[in-house]
Amino acid sequence: MPQSNLDFKPSFQVEKIAGKFWRMVMHVEEDIRKVGPLQNKEVITRKLVPKKEEFEDGYMIYFPQGHSLFVAADDNEQLARIGVHGQPRLVDMNSGEEVPDNMVLTPKEIVERKQFNRPRAGGTGGLTEIMEGNLDA
Repeated sequence: MPQSNLDFKPSFQVEKIAGKFWRMVMHVEEDIRKVGPLQNKEVITRKLVPKKEEFEDGYMIYFPQGHSLFVAADDNEQLARIGVHGQPRLVDMNSGEEVPDNMVLTPKEIVERKQFNRPRAGGTGGLTEIMEGNLDA
């Protein structure tokens, strides 16, 4: 399989957006009822209740595969997981792998890399040749 052109892009691009936004947050509400002949036992029921919550500011995060994500500025856990506050890593768009920091190739290195990864021509020896009797074991 011939190697395609190198296509390195940042893993994401971030834009801070100021304003007032809202989100739906699920809250757990408990209802405790006393039951039994002496009312000495409790039955606890829980249900999820959606509540509208307002927040200010957020980050629009764009990804090179063509999708985007909006994250509230106060959602520090999500922002840290994505790495929004850091420098985005480079991603090889052909393989999906992160590109090492020292991987800045010159045109000469790109040509050498393509030549190094060329597939071998057929009929250069191996088990098939030995089994067919074309080579001495």
